[in-house]
Amino acid sequence: MLFPSELKPGDTLGRYEILAPIAKGGMAAVWAARLVGTRGFQKIVAIKTMLPDLSDNADFEAMFLDEARLASRIRHPHVVEIVDLGDEEGLLYLVMEWVDGETIFTLNKSAKANGGIPLRILLKIVSDACAGLHAAHELRDDKGQLLNLVHRDISPQNIMVSFDGIVKIVDFGVAKAAGRLHETQVGSVMKGKVPYLSPEQLMSGKVDRRADIFALGILIYASLTGKHPFRGENDARTIENIARRAHVPLRDFALDVPPELEDAVDRALSKNPADRWPDCAALQRALQEMASTVGPPVTDGDVARYVRSTLGDVVEERRKRLAVAIQLADARVGTDRSRSSGVRPATRGGAPLPATYSGIIPVQLDERAEEQDAAPESVPLAPDARAVAPGAILATTRPRRSALPYALVAVLVLLVGAALALRAGLLPVPDAVRPHLPRLIAPPQSGGPPAPADPAPLQP
Repeated sequence: MLFPSELKPGDTLGRYEILAPIAKGGMAAVWAARLVGTRGFQKIVAIKTMLPDLSDNADFEAMFLDEARLASRIRHPHVVEIVDLGDEEGLLYLVMEWVDGETIFTLNKSAKANGGIPLRILLKIVSDACAGLHAAHELRDDKGQLLNLVHRDISPQNIMVSFDGIVKIVDFGVAKAAGRLHETQVGSVMKGKVPYLSPEQLMSGKVDRRADIFALGILIYASLTGKHPFRGENDARTIENIARRAHVPLRDFALDVPPELEDAVDRALSKNPADRWPDCAALQRALQEMASTVGPPVTDGDVARYVRSTLGDVVEERRKRLAVAIQLADARVGTDRSRSSGVRPATRGGAPLPATYSGIIPVQLDERAEEQDAAPESVPLAPDARAVAPGAILATTRPRRSALPYALVAVLVLLVGAALALRAGLLPVPDAVRPHLPRLIAPPQSGGPPAPADPAPLQP
């Protein structure tokens, strides 16, 4: 069996080439990877692999497969798309849409110095998250029956905002359809982050879409106040607070928020699911109505400008580090850095596609990134690009022509000339001539070592 710890940049999982590790959670590791096509096409994706301590758990493996089958059905702009599922030497992996952005957790942390995320921006972000969740909650099978899909792990770490202002729900890592196997039980694998679990999740009760609404209520409360409404000094106290204790009202923080927003949050945080908003669509409508009373409508462009201004150099640094990882991957083309499975990166050629937020990343760094001498202080996705030979950086340069044809032509000319000279009597002819075939020596190539052989084509 292949373990995630054995993976390294340059290895492949099915059709996808690993670029760099991204994150590691309680159940899975996440990698940046790419799918490479012809004429310079490449698409950046995120790959989630199951961790070794759960690899031999048949129940968890079934849950992992359930996740892929269910989540891959969701088609919504505010939900990260599951694009593929694979099995490489016993290692199951999910291939997901790459989000060029940051989590609400990171955004809240950066915005704290300036008083937090502005109310209008926050309402827009949460409204869009509600839209994505409602689409998942309303997912139906081929017969039109509700699948009763629940995220179960909504938190600031699982809601992302791209650098172009698009909100994305990520990681339906513990999603399940009601009535299937794998019921959440306290004391077993904890499916979700304790501070964002609903009372019914903690008490092993019936869980439906309203558990996600409870988590959204916590997220709004914490984003507005900078404090979690139920967090205690340890998990046991936090669980007790969520299950039995009331939260401190928003008005006690002297916040300039509409009373309607406080009522909406209180309703979302009700201990009894029946007292909460019936679905995310209802909560979304309420948030949108409140937003219309606090200022002009907020667009995706407004959110994008706020995210970029708040996160500063994080945007360019993230893109630079990913571009460096891609350059290093291109420098490996033609070398056997793959695992023993024999799957190798695809041959590439042609000009790279322009950068977009949909996952297509150019091979070249932009001018500002190329002029930067020092590597980022934070841990990079890949080593500094300066460690790569300059001639090996870009896979899109025109391949060097072989000198062998020119050598053959030159030898042929010499042979013809010698034959004509002999015929004309210009050269002496010995009594016995033993012909010697000339030894063909191709002139050395300039500019470094010979180009490596073309790698095997990408498997379909």
